[in-house]
Amino acid sequence: MTAAQPGGRIPAKPSTARRYITATTERLLRDCFPGMVPAAVVEEAVRQHAIREGRLTVPRKQGGKP
Repeated sequence: MTAAQPGGRIPAKPSTARRYITATTERLLRDCFPGMVPAAVVEEAVRQHAIREGRLTVPRKQGGKP
């Protein structure tokens, strides 16, 4: 009788580390934004790009006349 091996017959999952970013993007994130959460960096970059293209308006402060 052989000893039980938890997960011994389960095939390894494919790596999803670079599912949405390229190797170049991964390098840029690592070199230019060390220690930052990649999702936050990408979100800010997409937001700035959308504002530059006029697809997203810059939020204005609420105030002024009631």
